[in-house]
Amino acid sequence: MSGTVPGSGTDPSAPDGRHWWGQRWREVLDASGAANARRVQRGQGLARRGAVSDVRIEPGEVHGTVREDRGAPCDVVLAWSLPEPGAWDRAMSALAAELRFTAALLDGQLPQGVAAVLEAAGVPVLPRFTDLAIRCSCEADRQLCRHAAAVHTVAAAAIDRDPFLLLRLRGRDRERLLRELRSRRGGSEQVADDGLDLSRGMFAAGGDLDAIPLQPTPVEDPSALFQRLGPPPGVEDIEPYLRAIERAAEGAWRLAAGEGSDAADEELLLSELRAQRIGSAPSLAAALGRDVEAIRDQLDRLFDAGTVLRTGTGDRARYRATS
Repeated sequence: MSGTVPGSGTDPSAPDGRHWWGQRWREVLDASGAANARRVQRGQGLARRGAVSDVRIEPGEVHGTVREDRGAPCDVVLAWSLPEPGAWDRAMSALAAELRFTAALLDGQLPQGVAAVLEAAGVPVLPRFTDLAIRCSCEADRQLCRHAAAVHTVAAAAIDRDPFLLLRLRGRDRERLLRELRSRRGGSEQVADDGLDLSRGMFAAGGDLDAIPLQPTPVEDPSALFQRLGPPPGVEDIEPYLRAIERAAEGAWRLAAGEGSDAADEELLLSELRAQRIGSAPSLAAALGRDVEAIRDQLDRLFDAGTVLRTGTGDRARYRATS
């Protein structure tokens, strides 16, 4: 993956980052001290005016060029020493041991839990101001000049959009990181879980599966990845898909939270009923491969609860979901 920042000659974004990692990168300059406050403000102004271009984030360095109204362009480098040998290996082992971390990284997210694991392994993803070695061709007689502050500001906007740029800065680009995670989770290394002996195969695992502690949490926006990928080919209205995803996530959460198989059966029945728009007990039973009398009893319970509407009686009864 290229470390070039797209659109680095334009407005870097709103002052406040949308994500914690972008905001924390911005705050690095706040720790440079009151003596640098004016230079930081001037650098942010240069960034907003589009004076920064050619920003690249590479392993151990951020590069950028600043062009003001007068004078020659200034070349800036923000250098941060790479982690010691072996730190990334420890970090990858720790990340691969947690499926939720792999899932988050595959989704383009950098949870603070991932950052904490990396830092504990010796790979901090956000620097202190004193970690940065700043070089600028303006040769100002100070550690931080307005040009460096401008490049830092544009880099913050790029990092806010793509946290993998932080990991690239620390020595791992997106493709390599995800490839290593897949490899470690795919069987090249065994990841041990308490009570399970994975070396004997999935169906010969030892221990009590019910003894494994689970801490499920509901998803804030279950359709976020679907929306990020964009509408499927040939689909103009994605709203029905979004509602279906939300209903599926709600059903999965109810089951994970311990409401049992009855809740899952109800959600499956309601999903099929919504798909049919108006259905009968026989049509729903045929679609789900279940006994028609069991379906009819379940529909009656859902009708009593106000979850479905019913017209007609007996074999002529037709049902429709209320939402």
